[in-house]
Amino acid sequence: MRATTAALAAGAVIAPTAGAAGAAPPDEPAPTGHKITTTHWQGVAELRQGEWENLRPGAHGTLGVRDAGGPTTAYTDPFGDGSAVEYETGTWTSPVVETGYAVDESLTSWNATTPTGTWVEVEFRGRKADGAWTKWFVMGRWTSGADFAPADGSVGDIHRTSVEGQNDADAALYTDTFVARTGHEPEAFQTRVNLYRPAGSTATPRLSGVTTMTNEYLPDSAYEGTSAFTLGRAVELDVPGYSQLIHIGEYPEFGGGGQVWCSPTSTTMIQYSYGPKHQVPAAQLEGIVAPNGDPQVAHAAINAWDYAYEGAGNWPFNTAYAHEYGLETFVTRLRSLAEAEQFIAAGIPLVVSINFKKEEMPEAGYGTNGHLVTIVGFTADGDPVINDPNKATDADVRNVYTRENFERVWQTSTDGIAYVIHPHDVKLPPNVPGATANW
Repeated sequence: MRATTAALAAGAVIAPTAGAAGAAPPDEPAPTGHKITTTHWQGVAELRQGEWENLRPGAHGTLGVRDAGGPTTAYTDPFGDGSAVEYETGTWTSPVVETGYAVDESLTSWNATTPTGTWVEVEFRGRKADGAWTKWFVMGRWTSGADFAPADGSVGDIHRTSVEGQNDADAALYTDTFVARTGHEPEAFQTRVNLYRPAGSTATPRLSGVTTMTNEYLPDSAYEGTSAFTLGRAVELDVPGYSQLIHIGEYPEFGGGGQVWCSPTSTTMIQYSYGPKHQVPAAQLEGIVAPNGDPQVAHAAINAWDYAYEGAGNWPFNTAYAHEYGLETFVTRLRSLAEAEQFIAAGIPLVVSINFKKEEMPEAGYGTNGHLVTIVGFTADGDPVINDPNKATDADVRNVYTRENFERVWQTSTDGIAYVIHPHDVKLPPNVPGATANW
């Protein structure tokens, strides 16, 4: 389950280009449609656009902390034993990104690997119309591990967490989403990633990519109605169906399965659709208790758990989890099912966030104040084929929902939130011509 948040410096300037966020260049027509943009920095070649301190390039196009001798800082895990730990740090800071419009919301996702004891902190700040910068908002503190007390006595993992209480006169931070206050909307932004390793350790987190999504305010009235079906044929991807409900009662310290595991269940469906190379190794599933099967779902819920939010529905935590298994991932907003169709045609299923009353989508058979499902295809009539984890068994997960109803509740409840998860060799479709680049 995940409730929507939509209701509620110096540096070089990066010019927006096709495939990167920003306004259209002056010699091109103004973008059409809702202004939703993504800026990607994927791999060292693109991370070099920013500035870094005490980092060095490493294997597979990543950045890691340099050898010992860099700056240090202490951190006390709020969910740990109260002891402060000294960490060596390195920092990557993006160039200034001019969006070309007033930013009402922003969300950053990241791809990083974190050996035991290491972690990353992701931050965002905006430059307002008067030239003043907001403070740095912490978008998440992430580690992929959960070894809090290693047997060898070394420093263990922190508890991954969003950071509460960051609200001020400029903006509010709702778990993972920056929401600007009226009159304080940024027109440019920077993203920053801080990498931490225990002082004296040779291990390092490795940053391979960062994506920041921004958008203008998208009220319900912005929804323009059911989009035209563009594929013209039935297309359905081979995505396994996993039920979140078969896990009811499992791991009460991680929400007890059932309703609160829709996000990791949906994420796991896509992860496993790409074959054994991207699945959780058997050794990592040893000890996972899943009496009704699908231990990989419980594993995902445990390892995407946000200890402050007390849930497994933190959007970028789920995509960061999937990256651990060799997938490129990010969170964005899509404007329509017509845009979603382009991903299906490219072989990329999507996790999408929705909420609705039972009468708004009666074919689902329930209502929800926050849910995630997977779009795996479309019928010949354009209705979405949905792997809905809120079903009694794995065999019941595949459903066909009415295009009009599904698109409306998706767009008006979460403004089209979607997880994009794919292997490097499965390429994203081209962005929509004439619109701000939102993937």
